[in-house]
Amino acid sequence: MNKYSANEIFKIAHNHFQKKEFEKSIYLFEKILKNFPDNLSILRNISLAYAFSGAYQKAEECIKKIIQIKPDEPFAYQTLASVLKNQDKIEDMIEIINEGLKKNLINKKWDLQKKLLSPLIPRDKKEIDDYRKRIGKSLEEIISSEIKLDYDNDQIISPPLFELTYTDKDNKEINKKIVKALKKIYQPLNYKTIIKNKKSNDKIKIGFISEFFTDHTIGKLFKNLIFSLDLKFFDIAIYHSNKTKKGKIFEEFQNKKGLKNQILPIKLIDKIKIIEKEKFDILFYPDIGMSIEFYFLCLVRLAKYQIMSWGHPETTGSESIDFFLCSKNLITENSYKFYTEKFLIIDKLPMIYDKPNIENKLNDKDLSKKNIYSCPQTLFKFHPDFDDYLFDILKKDKKAVLYLLKDTHKVYYLKLLERFKKNKNFDSDRVIFLDPLNLNQFINHLGTSSVLLDPIYFGSGNSFHESMFYGTQTVTCPTKYIKSRIVSAAYNQMEVKNPPIVKNKDDYVDRAIEIANDKNILNKKKYYQKAANEKLFNTEDVGEKFNSILRELF
Repeated sequence: MNKYSANEIFKIAHNHFQKKEFEKSIYLFEKILKNFPDNLSILRNISLAYAFSGAYQKAEECIKKIIQIKPDEPFAYQTLASVLKNQDKIEDMIEIINEGLKKNLINKKWDLQKKLLSPLIPRDKKEIDDYRKRIGKSLEEIISSEIKLDYDNDQIISPPLFELTYTDKDNKEINKKIVKALKKIYQPLNYKTIIKNKKSNDKIKIGFISEFFTDHTIGKLFKNLIFSLDLKFFDIAIYHSNKTKKGKIFEEFQNKKGLKNQILPIKLIDKIKIIEKEKFDILFYPDIGMSIEFYFLCLVRLAKYQIMSWGHPETTGSESIDFFLCSKNLITENSYKFYTEKFLIIDKLPMIYDKPNIENKLNDKDLSKKNIYSCPQTLFKFHPDFDDYLFDILKKDKKAVLYLLKDTHKVYYLKLLERFKKNKNFDSDRVIFLDPLNLNQFINHLGTSSVLLDPIYFGSGNSFHESMFYGTQTVTCPTKYIKSRIVSAAYNQMEVKNPPIVKNKDDYVDRAIEIANDKNILNKKKYYQKAANEKLFNTEDVGEKFNSILRELF
């Protein structure tokens, strides 16, 4: 390969990269890298292409080579830190941050960020507790310090809201500390706006804000609820992120008559100004904690009432969020103790869920299979305590086969598998990790499963509703926290007899085995399917209640 042809190939590869055609760019960058293995320009570009495509291990190796060739390479350390975080390599990430800080080659924000990290796939319970204590101590230090950062000048730190959620802990106090710390660091979060009072004859101005109003769980859960609002009484605006992926549901929002759609700008202060100008009566955040940029935005008071819901069912710990919209079946008499928000309560789950529409439906023979256990959930829902639930089933049911789902980039799968191997009852021949499935494949997998296993502490939600297309039972063990109670709430709404809701591990294991070996498994599936068709899907009355509950605020 001569220099001229290498330059031409580089230009084509870079063009693919700019178009976000990362696989094509990687193929060409790799081709010229063979002839120019130490070329920094090629290494910089291919490392980013690897990272954006999800090939994090290759990106890590590439960035380390850049640092080896040029130890003072700008941005290399923080890029490497981000790549390590994407692999859940938290300890390695902290080490790289410390090295970059020592050499003055990394943004100062990382000095705080490293103190607020926690793995999504922990090795054990002790690791969870150790990181949690460290985070609590670090938040106290931040609150008592005079540290200031500029959010809109590449100094955003990511608080550990997401990571802390997937445990058996009450996060109210730590989330309140996170809010207090962030308001100390970032001045725009203390922005004061004038809140107008709605005139009695005016429509209620309401804005819905989410990164995920598209083909995503949040889009599925909240689309029809929003569309149910009566335009005679509501003036509705929908706000998306520039990270929002295009999809069918996104197009539905864009095309829905009477809804104003806008993609918010990147800078926080610009978001604040745009929303402040609208003078909303209500701002509704369905999934606070799932999007960092909108988490920061929700901490600013920009409407008379600000509401969250069960898209991410943890308290914000913030005075700027007034209400949590939820179902009476999700809460217990003590649920209020875990929330700074007041509850807006609807009898049924607060959504109007479309019954899935799939092709290539299963026949009765496919639906009658026994001894097939599945927990097709996001792998960071697998708390270390849950491992024993799974493997006790394998120990007691010798015919059992357990199916789990790999994550797209196999980051969490590899970490979880490493943890599983340390469990004495783990049987690699009977634990099968499936590659990611499309929607049709996923729902059919739910149908061919004999029984589904709800993770403890943070259970399933959207996937449970998809499972009811065929009626496959899910064994669930709800705790006092809402995040574990969605399946049990759905069962209560369906009014099924003797649902598989249990109170401890032994009952969980026994009930799962009982269902997986039931001679009448097909009839049971059809019973649950019928109940879902009648009382879980297309619950239009929830829309009527949603309208009235919002109107009653004024």
